Amino acid sequence: MIYGIIVTSLMSLVFGPKIIGLIHEEGIKYFIEIPQAFVNWYDNPTAFFFTYLIGYGIIFWNPIKGSAIIIIGDFLFFVFNSQNMGTFIFIIPTFFVAFLYILYDVIKNNGLNIRRLIWTTPN
Repeated sequence: MIYGIIVTSLMSLVFGPKIIGLIHEEGIKYFIEIPQAFVNWYDNPTAFFFTYLIGYGIIFWNPIKGSAIIIIGDFLFFVFNSQNMGTFIFIIPTFFVAFLYILYDVIKNNGLNIRRLIWTTPN
């Protein structure tokens, strides 16, 4: 959870000022462009950022569905921007957040006790 909060905070610091600046410059017209960003993923991180925020919000109610949304957003952002190696700066941390929440959900639902696994010595 701590890693997810850190990544979300950093992404908000990266994309937040840009989005706020666009809202300030273009006004209400920018809100019309947000759905268009979900169609055109090429060289536009707006859809990636909103997909991550939506997925991260859903993670707290259903970790598998929220993680799936994040992974789908990572995949789409990679497919449309695969020639730009800078996309990995955003894809890798967000994918890791989704992976850790999936791992957390699997451990929680299967009743695995991590402390017992770590601290128990084999006979």
